Order: sequence, then structure tokens, then C-alpha cells
Amino acid sequence: MRRSYAVVVLVLVAAVADPGISPAAADEVVGDPLKLEALIGYAREHNPEIRAAAARVQAAEAKPAQAGALPDPMLEFAYHDEGFDRLRLGDTDFAFLRFGASQELPFPGKLGLKREAAAYDVDEAREDARRVELDVIARLKTAYAEYAHVDEVLDLVRRNKDLLDKIARSAEAKYSAGEGIQQDVLNAHVQLSLLLDRETKLDQERQSRAAALNALIDRPPWESLGKAEHPVVQSLTQTLEGLTATAHEHAPLLKMADSRVAGSKSSVALARRELLPDFVVSGEYMHKSALLPEWEVGLGIKLPLYFATKQRSGIAEARATLSQAEATRDDVRRSLDFQVKDLYLRARASERLISLYSSTVLPQARLSLESATSAYQVGKVDFLTLLNSFTVMLEYEMRYHEELANFQKAIAELEATIGEPLNEVVQ
Repeated sequence: MRRSYAVVVLVLVAAVADPGISPAAADEVVGDPLKLEALIGYAREHNPEIRAAAARVQAAEAKPAQAGALPDPMLEFAYHDEGFDRLRLGDTDFAFLRFGASQELPFPGKLGLKREAAAYDVDEAREDARRVELDVIARLKTAYAEYAHVDEVLDLVRRNKDLLDKIARSAEAKYSAGEGIQQDVLNAHVQLSLLLDRETKLDQERQSRAAALNALIDRPPWESLGKAEHPVVQSLTQTLEGLTATAHEHAPLLKMADSRVAGSKSSVALARRELLPDFVVSGEYMHKSALLPEWEVGLGIKLPLYFATKQRSGIAEARATLSQAEATRDDVRRSLDFQVKDLYLRARASERLISLYSSTVLPQARLSLESATSAYQVGKVDFLTLLNSFTVMLEYEMRYHEELANFQKAIAELEATIGEPLNEVVQ
């Protein structure tokens, strides 16, 4: 009784300590069947990488206002006196209080360029946040496809284990009737053991895939997940040229590179403007009790006297940074083109193999197994021929499900690469 009460208390404490995951949300994620859309929505709210990227955007958004603000003003206070024996303000002409203020004013345009460069940093941070979200969702879709693939293959192995068990009993019956050999029975049981071995490995892999999914949605790895939905056969309708054009327009990495180039151009313009002087305006008031109060205003100029070693070096640095940003953008574009083509070819290859297996290979393998089973029953083929037909059918069924997963993974990576969902992927 005490142990049960302690367990209940611990569960309640854990629920209170983690208010971010409500029971309703948890039920939605671990529902059966496990829905990909629910996982994606949950990851957008809870994934640590996405939350960190959003925080970086907030930090970047606070910088333009700082960059465009005037330097802090200077306030001054001074007391002037003679001697150290006492304070003599009021009974001497040489004792006074002085109050002053000064403000530095950068040359017109400098603050605007600083604000502009910081604004491009904000654009880059936003695109980076979008890149992180797309990457997390792509990894989530990939992990889901692998999780669903393991589920499908696990069910396939269990179904075929039942089928092989029937074949083994048929071999045993023939051996008992003196129409078969003991080797056939032993081979059947060896294959059953191999399927049991594969089932055990698949069950372990399923738990690993579940842990990977839980990590992406910020849940403990040991939390259970429901069965994934059955994968749907799909096809890719976009052309390679269309996907490449979409990537050039929407890919986060390329837009980040564009923002970096634009920001570097603003930095070059700012470096050139640093050759122009800044100004300092000031005002002072002096209180003299024995005389009339005095005041003054002033204007100072900060001269770029050491421009040959300071400002010109700054211009050279800014130009080099711009050249680096432009070269990086070109490299990103070429790398992006390669990734799009590679993923496109992977998706197309999987699509063709899925069609081949479903329309030709699997029907033929099933017919071959049915024919071998019937022929074995009447003694027209040996047991090894039947067993080979079974093994071939199982192998191609597993390859079919593997290509289903490969297609889904290629589409997920393609979406993250081009920066847009592939709405034209049809079922």
C-alpha cells in the first residue's frame, strides 16, 4: 500500500514539474496509429533546436535598435576651490560649481548603415531558424519512415514465419509418411530460426527508432510510441528544373548567404563613411556665487587623422569580407544544385523500383511460391525449390518496403533542401 502511494505521489510530482507537456498533448503524440502530422506539430513546439533557433532570432531582432542608437551622452559635474581648509563657495571669486553635458553625433548616414547591417543579420537569423525547423522536420520524417518501415517488415516477418511454419509441418508430414527426408525438416526449422533471429533484431531496431523519434520531440527515449501508419505509395511530379528553381528562390541556406552578402555590402559602405568626421556638441553652466553665472556651448570634430592605417584598413577588411560572402554564396548555390539533383535521382529510382516490385516482381514471386507449394505437395519439386521460392518472395517483399521508406526519406530531405513542401507529391 505504501509503495503504491509513493508511486502515485512521484507521478503527480513529475506531472507538476513538467507543465510543458500536457496529458492531452502526450496522448495525441503516442496515439495508435502514430500520426506524422501530430509528431511534426509537437516537434515545432517542443524540439530544443527549434526553440534555440527562435531565441537566436529574438536576440538578433534586438540588435538593429542598438546599432542605430546614438552614443551615450556624457554628463559632467565639477567643483572648483582654492586651498583645503574649508569649502569657500560664496565668499571667493575663484570657487564655483560647473555642470556640463556632451553628445557625440556620428556623421549623417553612419547610424543608418549600422542599423541596416544589423537588419540583414536579423534576416539571416530568421532564415537560419527556418533552416533548423526544416531540418528537424526532415529528420523527423526520416525517422518516422524508418520506424514505419521496421513496423511493416516486422509484421511481414511474423506473417511469413507463420507461412514457413505451415511449410515445415508439411515437410514433417511427408517425412512421417516416408515421402520426404529428414534434411527437409531440418532446413525448414533452420529457416524458422533465422526468421526468429531477424524478428528479434527488428524488435530491437524498432525500439531504437522509437527512441530517435522521442528525442526529436523532446521526450524521454524510453517512452512508448504507437504503431506507425501504413506507408502510402506516392509519386514525384516535379521536374528537376522546377525543383532547382524552387531551391534558388526558397532554400534557407541560399537566402542566408544572400543576407550575408547584403550585410557585407552595408559594412563596406559604412567602412568608407568612417573616413568622414564625427561631431561632439556640448554645453556647460558655471555657478559663481560672488560673480554672475557663466555658460557656454561648443562643437567638436573627431578627425580621422590616422585614416591611412585605421579607416583604410577597415575598408580593406570589409571588402575582403564581402568577397568571402559572395564566394560562399556561389559555393552554396552549386552545392544546393548537386543536393537537389542527387535527392531527385534517389526519389525517382525508389519510385521506379516500387512500381517494378508492386506490378511485376512481387506478383511473380507469389505465383512462383504458390506453384512450388502445389508442386511440392504432389512430389513434382523438392523441398529446397519450395524453400528457395519462399526466401525469394520474402526478400523482394522486404525490398519493396525498404524502397517505400527510401522514397519517403528522399522526399523529406528534398523538402528541407529546397525550403518548400512538395505539395505536388501525389498518392
